[in-house]
Amino acid sequence: QAKESLGTAEVRDSVRLPAGIDRNEWIASEMYGRFEDLCHMVSTISDVCSESTCPKMCAGKHTSYNWADEKQPAPRATSAPDYMRTLVMYAEDCLSDQTLVPSDGPPNSPAFLPMVKKLCKRFFRVYAHAYIHHFEDFQQFGGEGSLNCTFKHFLYFVLEFDLVDRDSMQPLSGLVKKFLEEDQSKGAR
Repeated sequence: QAKESLGTAEVRDSVRLPAGIDRNEWIASEMYGRFEDLCHMVSTISDVCSESTCPKMCAGKHTSYNWADEKQPAPRATSAPDYMRTLVMYAEDCLSDQTLVPSDGPPNSPAFLPMVKKLCKRFFRVYAHAYIHHFEDFQQFGGEGSLNCTFKHFLYFVLEFDLVDRDSMQPLSGLVKKFLEEDQSKGAR
């Protein structure tokens, strides 16, 4: 069903590490872009993803997500909007933490990549929720192409740098496979 997309021909190449750039610095730079995309998506679905329509953060009937972090290590069930709001604030705190992502040089903290992987795994959960529970909403307001483009950018980024394992992508495994096969067939032409 997810067919519309915006200019994704060069998306895969756009996330690759440019020559001469520090790997962690590039990943940090990309994370800011992926964070902006996430914030836009959360804002876009905020009218249709509410406490009453989405009382549980999930991706389909069999996959639900709880929230835990350093302040509240015990996982807790949340509504989808609460999970997304919490994630946006958490990600903003992480990405603005100068000990993890310094503004004057490449990130070199041993905690940098684990933080990026945790954020990306959680960003993926929001995409999974959006596709599975709100894709028709995106279609109705003409946002399908934008959703697909930002997800492809995210997907190629996390695959390029091995930031989200395939098991975590299971709720969208069919879509991931479809996007990768489509782009591979376009590249073969």
